[in-house]
Amino acid sequence: MLVTTSRDPSAKTRRFGRALAAFLSLPYLNRGKLGLSGGETWLVVVEDHGNPQGLVKRSAAGEDLLSFRLLEEPVRRGMKRGVPVVTGMAAESKAIAQFFELDWSESPDRKARLISVASGRIDFMDEGRTRFSLRL
Repeated sequence: MLVTTSRDPSAKTRRFGRALAAFLSLPYLNRGKLGLSGGETWLVVVEDHGNPQGLVKRSAAGEDLLSFRLLEEPVRRGMKRGVPVVTGMAAESKAIAQFFELDWSESPDRKARLISVASGRIDFMDEGRTRFSLRL
């Protein structure tokens, strides 16, 4: 899976895309005018008026959209590589785990890298600190 942005993104959207890729331990590609190849799965950060407002997951299986509003600016400094675990309310969090192709756990280690899902909010946490938050 690769993370990229729509064409000609704002600086805020690029920062969010890079922070998301770093958090998920995925490569970030500055796409420019390149097309998306059919063999890869892509997470494309889309924007509205210069602000990140959604993720489009494009793969051979189709296209899924996760719309959000960015609540906190991303902090990507000081993160070591690691794969996050999704936790939270079963129905919502399992859907988010499936979207990001990650594992879901009911009671993960609190020191691990977590994507915490709770009633319309997603917190991306690393070693107990919130790196950024989204409102669905």
